[in-house]
Amino acid sequence: MTPGRIGFALYLAVLLWYCLNVGVPIDRIGQTVWIVAGILAAGLGRTWQQHVRVFLDWIPLVAALVLYDHTRGIADTLGMTVRIGELVRVEEWLFLGELPTVWLQERLYDAAQVRWWDVPVAIVYFTHFVLPWAIAAVFYFRSRPLWIRYIRRVLLLTYTGLLTYVLLPAAPPWYAARVGEISDEVARISTRGWWELGLSFADVMLKDAQAQSNQVAALPSLHSAFALLSVVALWPVVGHLYGRWLVGRVPLGTVLGVGLRVVLALFPLAMGFTLVYGGEHYVVDVLAGWLYVVLVCAVARWWEHRASVRPATARTV
Repeated sequence: MTPGRIGFALYLAVLLWYCLNVGVPIDRIGQTVWIVAGILAAGLGRTWQQHVRVFLDWIPLVAALVLYDHTRGIADTLGMTVRIGELVRVEEWLFLGELPTVWLQERLYDAAQVRWWDVPVAIVYFTHFVLPWAIAAVFYFRSRPLWIRYIRRVLLLTYTGLLTYVLLPAAPPWYAARVGEISDEVARISTRGWWELGLSFADVMLKDAQAQSNQVAALPSLHSAFALLSVVALWPVVGHLYGRWLVGRVPLGTVLGVGLRVVLALFPLAMGFTLVYGGEHYVVDVLAGWLYVVLVCAVARWWEHRASVRPATARTV
């Protein structure tokens, strides 16, 4: 075995122990430390210049995301009017007087016990805190240009969402119900499924993270946006992953690739259901998040095409 494989195996063992005994890291600094440690462990045997480059690539990224976290927390304190009733009325107009969150909770939510479907809801909700950064780590190790393309979209999406939160702070369903804009009760239940799995600490950890976040940063839903962006990023590489890394050039590779693409296609829908049922977002928030991904990807592709044409033009001249 190569030094990189041995180092990565030890890293995975330590990370597994940490997750089971302390919890999955969901804070920016903690996640970055673990990601960089994994990249360095898997890269044992590379030159010291390559290791230094890892730090030079990731430190500006985490600085930009930490800045976003702190700025997002004060976005609702800048004097802009918080939109509460407007979203309720838009949702009722779209669904003929019904609020999908209220409709779903009346039929699926039981305050007295955790239902089996609350478990996948909690897991899908949790992926927002891990999956986008796991993709970034894998992309970085496999191809730095691929990582740059992905991170460009991550930052564009993050800061476009932040700008919207500053200019148009909007309250989610559970907040609107708390202040009386929704007459029915709306529970915030996106994390309760962890109790059924015996992982109550995960529920507590996520609720602490929710309490520290901006309570009126609902439009667009970055949870739904990052779910779709993850699918957009992974879709082109699915065939490569299953056709080459796992099963080689055999029909089974095609079957697995199609199966994974079906899962990917359903993932944004599962996240949308989770957010609406859990009282975190309206359907319009989810749709806005998806629209932001389309716009961000279009802008990023335009910029990349423009940047690639410029050197070719210069060489021609």
